[in-house]
Amino acid sequence: MPSHLHRPGSRLEDLRTTLRRMGLPLVLEPRARLQGLLGRSAPALLGVLTLLLGDTLMEAAARGLTPAQLEHPSEDVLVALGVGTLVMFSFPVVWWLASLLLRWCPPMVRTVVGVLAVAGLVLLPWLGPVGGGSGFAETLVLLAVVLLGSYLGVGTVTMWAFRRAARELSHLGSMVGRVLPILMLALLFSFFNAEIWQVVAQLSMGRTWAIVGVMAALGIALATLNARDEISQIIRTYDDRSGARDLRFSERVNITAMCVLISLIQVTLLGVVVFVFYVVFGVLSVSPVTATQWIGSPPESFGGVFASLPFTKPLVQVCLVLAAFSALNFIVSIGTDATYRTTFLEPALDEVRTGLQVRDEYTALSATGR
Repeated sequence: MPSHLHRPGSRLEDLRTTLRRMGLPLVLEPRARLQGLLGRSAPALLGVLTLLLGDTLMEAAARGLTPAQLEHPSEDVLVALGVGTLVMFSFPVVWWLASLLLRWCPPMVRTVVGVLAVAGLVLLPWLGPVGGGSGFAETLVLLAVVLLGSYLGVGTVTMWAFRRAARELSHLGSMVGRVLPILMLALLFSFFNAEIWQVVAQLSMGRTWAIVGVMAALGIALATLNARDEISQIIRTYDDRSGARDLRFSERVNITAMCVLISLIQVTLLGVVVFVFYVVFGVLSVSPVTATQWIGSPPESFGGVFASLPFTKPLVQVCLVLAAFSALNFIVSIGTDATYRTTFLEPALDEVRTGLQVRDEYTALSATGR
């Protein structure tokens, strides 16, 4: 085996990478999080640069045009505005591609790309159509937000959440088989209840989303309480060990957030499945005549590009409310039902225990390195 694999520095870097991939960037000490910050921020910086470049192109295309010309633009202006819009909205793709490509590059290359992206962001306000540094302060704020987010590991946790969501998708069949049958039977009575259709028919889509948002906030609070209660015992046992270095506050927050995110990913997938099921079920089982009898007037259809959709606005609103309620009920069940807890919460707690084991090795090795 090559000798470099045994070097403490090499093993230390491997453990840092492992902790980041586990969604635990705040376990690393501040000095380690500052190391290579520009390189880790490079994909996000390139995404922000693409966004601002598209905005600059659109501003250049519209600059000097009268309101009448903007209302009836020429072909050249339309092309320029289209290019700017395309560039501006391609920033997530640029971010994602940069993340994939730079992952395989040496640290020095990532740092150089990060420096070039920072230079582009700084120079863009001076090279734009207005010039003179217009928007320079806003650019600096964006730059600071990106760097602070990278330092706190926001991007690392986000990428971990996407990977975790993909993993949960592979287990979706098992989750649906365990949870959905009983839940669907309970929700059927609400779905075929005229009162809920009458209530949602009087709501705008904005107010419907507000109701979903309130349930989501309550669900996040309950998931946090469930995770905190379980993790507190794990952390208490961990801190009581002889010779163990107590967890910092930031580490406790990171570990709790990881456990909460796992629960929220599961709940979100369940809510989406319930929503899609009831939309399809409603299209097949609730005719316009039945919906009219329940609501008291013909159900409102969507307008614009959604006018050709086969479902009505009240049906979507009812399904949104039922999906949010089912997700909230699922979170409550995780905290109160032993079977749900074993099936859905224990895997998250096992990941916490594994993360703490990696943290033990990392702190011991970093202390030896000093």
